[in-house]
Amino acid sequence: MAFMIRSIRSIRYDLKIGYKVLLKQSIHDVLALRPLTALLVTWYFVLILPFGEVLFKSSLLSKVTIPDFIIQDMWASPTIWGPILIVYGLAFFFSIRLISFLPTLLFSSEKRTGQLIKLSWDSARGRFWTTLLKGLVITTSLAILAVISQIGLYAIQSYADTHLQGQALVIAMVNLLLLEFFSQVVLALSVVLLLGIALDIFEQHQPQLQPVQEIHTKSKRMIGLRRAGVTLAILLIAGTVSIYNYGYLKGMLGDYPVLISHRGVDDGNGVQNTIPALEKTSAEKPDYIEMDIQETKDHQFVVMHDPNLEALAGVNRTVHDLTLSELTALTVSENGYSAKIPSFDQYLDAAEKHHQKLLVEIKVSPQDSPNMTKNFVKKYQKRMLADKNRIHSLSYDVVSQVKKQAPNLYVSFIMPYNISFPNTPANAYTMEATTLNDTFVSQAHDKKQDVYAWTVNDDSVMQNMMFMDVDGIITDQLSTLKDVVKANNDHPSYANRLSLFSNQLSGFDVTVEN
Repeated sequence: MAFMIRSIRSIRYDLKIGYKVLLKQSIHDVLALRPLTALLVTWYFVLILPFGEVLFKSSLLSKVTIPDFIIQDMWASPTIWGPILIVYGLAFFFSIRLISFLPTLLFSSEKRTGQLIKLSWDSARGRFWTTLLKGLVITTSLAILAVISQIGLYAIQSYADTHLQGQALVIAMVNLLLLEFFSQVVLALSVVLLLGIALDIFEQHQPQLQPVQEIHTKSKRMIGLRRAGVTLAILLIAGTVSIYNYGYLKGMLGDYPVLISHRGVDDGNGVQNTIPALEKTSAEKPDYIEMDIQETKDHQFVVMHDPNLEALAGVNRTVHDLTLSELTALTVSENGYSAKIPSFDQYLDAAEKHHQKLLVEIKVSPQDSPNMTKNFVKKYQKRMLADKNRIHSLSYDVVSQVKKQAPNLYVSFIMPYNISFPNTPANAYTMEATTLNDTFVSQAHDKKQDVYAWTVNDDSVMQNMMFMDVDGIITDQLSTLKDVVKANNDHPSYANRLSLFSNQLSGFDVTVEN
């Protein structure tokens, strides 16, 4: 970022500074940071997220988000939104008032952290609404530019698919290359323009520029060699990208994910984790039905997600308060349906009857018996292997114990947040989709581990997960997921593949229905 700001300033004032000098200065900027200032720079990027999220798509900032499953719980408790809105409002305010912090850090003679904050705060005084308006204009303009370019390329490709079928593939490769080029141009413009705002605010408050180091003019021979090198690099990159584009357009990249029904339902067609819902959903032929089990008071296993029975059964007791027979006598209600709570044995019997494979989540509690995992493996290992069922759990202890006691069982480690890639004996990772990215998927695949995304209910997110090449998708909307996968399997037109690709690049959904 220091290099970018220095480059923008150099171009703006036509300063004769070479890129090597700029790079050396930028490296020096980073190495010269005081520990407190370095920490503040990190928090600066987190602070500007509400203002610049559309413009910056770094792997760090992509993690500063609230997972969808937490947001769903928040909707159930509206009172929590007050503090959250206050926090986001303050972050938004500080992101604008401190927007010139980086230019101040780089170009001011002051190096004390407290004074740097004061200088950047003072430089934005009286400019809040102007800065906000400029940011909105930049964001909106670039968004419109991106959408127009995507729609235009889609329209051209649609015409080619219909009227120029012999040349459609070549045109699609050119259009896809243009789409990738435009996306990088828009990204570069967004970064330059936003940093330009920060630089403007700094310079209006402190117009004096530090002395700069000039460079000697390069010989024509050196300039020619440099241009040849750049041209060769561009051709190599374009060639590599074109090979990838060809594979993508021909549908040669990646396998399609396994389809997993979350808690055994599809679009609210029954009560979660019950046998009637299993019977309905299994008729739709998902690859797996995901369901939850917990240990009971008498050390048996019951099919239930929530630790407390209040929400579904109307009984303010926990699963561990009751025996298996007491639990299976209760009726749970949801989505206008009612059913008895099943034991795991009953649920497993029903799944076997309908030839339905299961993804069993082993939920844990502080009240679990010390031998809970051992008891499960001892009782169910043979049936699980025979039925080709799989296991996942949020508990690393459960994952490691199952793999140690039953190495042949397929076990996935559930991760609600993508912070870093773990080192585990798991066969797979079940990752909450909000923070899942292609880097995590690639790392898992490099280690021969699968990745399941949960809980994916929006068709555009389903497309995104498929684009990342995840191995499985867990959803409450099984029918929608089947339609999305079918649309990708049924040899979609080049125009539709172009549209899918553009959605992943920008996050703008410009898909046109056929």
